[in-house]
Amino acid sequence: MTEWTEPLKIRPARVDDAKEIARIYNQGVQDRIATFENSYVSPEERYLWLVARPEKYPVLVAEVKHSLLGWASLSPYSPRACYNGIAELSIYIDRSVRGHGIGQELMKGMQKAAHEKGYYKLVGRIMEANEPGRKLCEVTGWREVGVHKRHAKLGNDWHDLVLVEYLIPENQK
Repeated sequence: MTEWTEPLKIRPARVDDAKEIARIYNQGVQDRIATFENSYVSPEERYLWLVARPEKYPVLVAEVKHSLLGWASLSPYSPRACYNGIAELSIYIDRSVRGHGIGQELMKGMQKAAHEKGYYKLVGRIMEANEPGRKLCEVTGWREVGVHKRHAKLGNDWHDLVLVEYLIPENQK
């Protein structure tokens, strides 16, 4: 991981982080390798998103000296009760610091938070061409479990989607 002049801090998101969370997410929309979404989100939308989140689905941010460098969130996997112990992870890193260990620290933080919340599994979906995202999952203990072929289009091009999972054995009792 890159050394910072100030320590990297992983902490729960606050509503006043909404502007930066939206900015980083919108980079993912622009870069076209992290989401199939074509529309940008506004800081107001992210504010409402943060306010409405149940405690069971945390959002973490990575910051250095009050600058947000990335964020991760857990979301419901399914409304069915039999899947209550599973959550879906999303993670976005500011493009200026990708590849510098921010994602690894956020993943470790979210894996710890998921363990504390009682989840036994996290799942995720990664666009097949997102090699940095796939590598991040590999180095943080996730495994690829399948591929949805021709899952969605960006512009005129079809893209495949890689399914990943992270098991939390301590919660699988």
